[in-house]
Amino acid sequence: MSAASNAAASESQRTHRRKWLWIKLAATAALLSWVALGAGIVMDAGTTAMFVLATLAAVTTEGTIWLAALLLGVSAYQARRRLWETIRSRMR
Repeated sequence: MSAASNAAASESQRTHRRKWLWIKLAATAALLSWVALGAGIVMDAGTTAMFVLATLAAVTTEGTIWLAALLLGVSAYQARRRLWETIRSRMR
């Protein structure tokens, strides 16, 4: 029975590491897209390029949030609702 529990714990640990690997990759993509947007601002890129860079930054950031919520089992809707309630209560 001990070998079976060790195998299950090992598999769980690998799954946990794999989840965090995907989250880190998504966060890296989001960070790089924000760096690219910053570089576009500094280099005074054209309107089309800035639109593409801003859209890419927004989509990768949103994707990272939803991926983390999906992989970690967090209800993103409830977390956002709580966040907005906190922000609104501090504004009052």
